[in-house]
Amino acid sequence: MEQNKINNGVFLKVHLSLYTSGLATKLGKELGTLMAIASYMNEEGNCYPTQRQLAQRTGTSPNLINRHIKKLLAFRINGKPILTRKIVHNERGFNNSVYKIHPISQISIFKGNVESINFLE
Repeated sequence: MEQNKINNGVFLKVHLSLYTSGLATKLGKELGTLMAIASYMNEEGNCYPTQRQLAQRTGTSPNLINRHIKKLLAFRINGKPILTRKIVHNERGFNNSVYKIHPISQISIFKGNVESINFLE
């Protein structure tokens, strides 16, 4: 499916544990950015948005998105990341970010599951 094509029949699963565990409170403002990244998620949890796309989707600036992403990449639950990033070099000579939303984030898509949270660090 093209990245710019919208499929209104696809839903993210935001598990209640995102809130009952206190994770949403810990994430604060960065939760909106995490949800925007998740809106590009495929079955494996990989996401391919640009910072400009994320800024447009959240009504913020690319600079603010960049700051939020740095915080999300550093955030850990039980020592595990909720988001990781891999930098890939494309055929046009630019670097692109490929994000992965991990099951401990309490966000999934399709038949994906989440990992239980025992406590927050």
